[in-house]
Amino acid sequence: MLEIREATVSYGSHRALDGVSLSVDRGEIVVILGANGAGKTTLLKAVAGLQAAAAPTRIELDGRSLAGAKPHHIVEAGIALVPEGRGIFGDLTVAENLALGAYAQRARAGEADRLERVLALFPKLAERRRQIVRTMSGGEQQMVAIGRALMSAPDILLLDEPSLGLSPLVCGELFAALGRVRETGTGILLVEQNARRSLEIADRGYLLENGRIVGSGSAAQLRNDESVQRAYLGAAIPNPHPTRENAMLQAQMIINNQDVPSTNGATFDRLNPISGAVATRYAAASVDSATAAADAAAAAFAGWSQTGPGARRALLNKAAEILDKRTPDFIAAMGAETGAAAPWAGFNCFLAANMLREAASMTTQVKGEIIPSDKPGALAMALRQPAGVVLGIAPWNAPVILGVRAVAMPLACGNTVVLKGSELCPMTHRLIGEVLRDAGFPRGVVNVVLNAPDDARAVVNALIAHPAVRRVNFTGSTRVGRLVAEEAARQLKPCLLELGGKAPLVVLDDADLDEAVKAAAFGAFFNSGQICMSTERIIVDQKVADAFVEKFAAKAASLKAGLPGTEGCALGSMIGAEAAARVKALIDDAVAKGARLATGGKAPEGSIMQTAVLDHVTPAMRLYAEESFGPVAAVMRFHDIEEAVSLANDTEYGLSAAVFGRDVVRAMDVARRIESGICHINAPTVHDEGQMPFGGVKASGWGRFGGQAAIAEFTDLRWITVQTTPQHYPI
Repeated sequence: MLEIREATVSYGSHRALDGVSLSVDRGEIVVILGANGAGKTTLLKAVAGLQAAAAPTRIELDGRSLAGAKPHHIVEAGIALVPEGRGIFGDLTVAENLALGAYAQRARAGEADRLERVLALFPKLAERRRQIVRTMSGGEQQMVAIGRALMSAPDILLLDEPSLGLSPLVCGELFAALGRVRETGTGILLVEQNARRSLEIADRGYLLENGRIVGSGSAAQLRNDESVQRAYLGAAIPNPHPTRENAMLQAQMIINNQDVPSTNGATFDRLNPISGAVATRYAAASVDSATAAADAAAAAFAGWSQTGPGARRALLNKAAEILDKRTPDFIAAMGAETGAAAPWAGFNCFLAANMLREAASMTTQVKGEIIPSDKPGALAMALRQPAGVVLGIAPWNAPVILGVRAVAMPLACGNTVVLKGSELCPMTHRLIGEVLRDAGFPRGVVNVVLNAPDDARAVVNALIAHPAVRRVNFTGSTRVGRLVAEEAARQLKPCLLELGGKAPLVVLDDADLDEAVKAAAFGAFFNSGQICMSTERIIVDQKVADAFVEKFAAKAASLKAGLPGTEGCALGSMIGAEAAARVKALIDDAVAKGARLATGGKAPEGSIMQTAVLDHVTPAMRLYAEESFGPVAAVMRFHDIEEAVSLANDTEYGLSAAVFGRDVVRAMDVARRIESGICHINAPTVHDEGQMPFGGVKASGWGRFGGQAAIAEFTDLRWITVQTTPQHYPI
């Protein structure tokens, strides 16, 4: 048994752990629940010997004291840690990573048998022993990390946020595997934000707040505890005296770091898409409000543009930390305003925080160059410098990711920003402004404007026309994107547009069908298909189409939609009943014109819509060309590569695409011929990272978010010369 008594850790004057005591026995799973900053990771590091603990800390395994022992001695004693960052060797293969896990002396005997057990626990690793780990998905990398730790023959396994950043489907596979690890007799001490899944598999749990244990009990007791439900499981405990105002959020705009109402006092109500109750009452900007926000950003530009890269980097990193800590607030706001399921909202926060960190890393990458000049004595330079005020217009469907993306790289490059929040998630977008304000960004550098739907055009046009606004970025529908582009063109201002999509996933005859099915289901149905990169069209070689459709329909049928937090529901609500009805109309049209409904197709219950798969979709059907933005996938069949490429390109859109095939050279050839800004081979159409050049072609927009590409978007490139010698003039 692992026994921890009075664990105490300090960082300077800050007490991170204060007298923490708990135990873990072999063959049981113990979960530690707590908010970010509660001390969970510090506790695991102290047990693993990576963080010094102070007296009177006692850490014992089967009566043997481990307090103060070196990390490798603790591994030899029988404790293995899988850290939050996984700690894998990305450039090594799966087999090499697992072999390194058996380096401990205690693991030498029985290594072959242990490897066999690990591969039985994680069959994917058996299939991919020779694959380079950095080319694997996040879920597969986590399996490698846990497998490597198990190769050290631990009695106790320490896991730090193993599901972080993983999709709900992969989380399910991971937690099922942890249950099987317990059956081998290994004890697991689990730190995990996914409280619901953790308590489903755990035997016992502890609640950690501000470095102290504030509660404990069996997993069943904790699941049924109302305070735990409120804090960690997203439950809404009935109010004995409910009123309309109790649950309603209030959102003001943020201008010059101040909470401000509209100049005309106007407000607007965002309704919960499920219940119809008021989710958020927010300040609805007038044109004067929009002008005030742009004026504030303009006034702050001179100082912020001269702020050094180190200071900008520090503020962006601080914002990432605060966003992590405020994840519960974002989850609550997204659930109330958009009906989003908690896993999708949590993933938004995880990726958005990483985008802030990536932007922070780019503050020193705004570079210039020396250009050779034919002019004697001339030093010629190309320099990049901040453009001015950047207007970012973000949508509702991935509101934290796309709201942060609209402002992070502009800020990193030295611009000031105005974030125009969505009318469908005003509080969620306001929270981004709060995070940046709390991180310490100076007055006027970050401003958040909210507006009523009827005022959107006037407010946006006023912001674009403002003399200080020098760049515009917009993420949303192609229809609205065209309007934004027209106004920006009228004002001669560059704009970056990331618009609609109709992403194809091409399944070649040599594809791993099981992997293709999982990727297609994730791409088509995650967030109920309300993602710009969602897999809308699945183009399958006729030789494998019947087998694929059978597997895919079964997978789709297993994914249930329901109210956020409902047991067994991987999917949440659509943005509204009207959106669900529109998707149902697309399905009905396709069926009436000859498509075969492989699964689903039932009428939605308000904004809750189940998944649907339609086979034999043709150009005569609306679903063939229209972006559904819902949980429906259209299957089309092809006879040869030329037809597959033709089908993939037969759309006005060109954002994301995917190709599945074991012959990677052939798959790469197909990928190169698909007209899209993004294409993934043997991976889903839905994927984003802060450092990647993200954007589309055709009606999916122009320009690129992310990394060096974003620096080019949000800076001016200037030619500057210095004449070092006298020169001759012809007059």
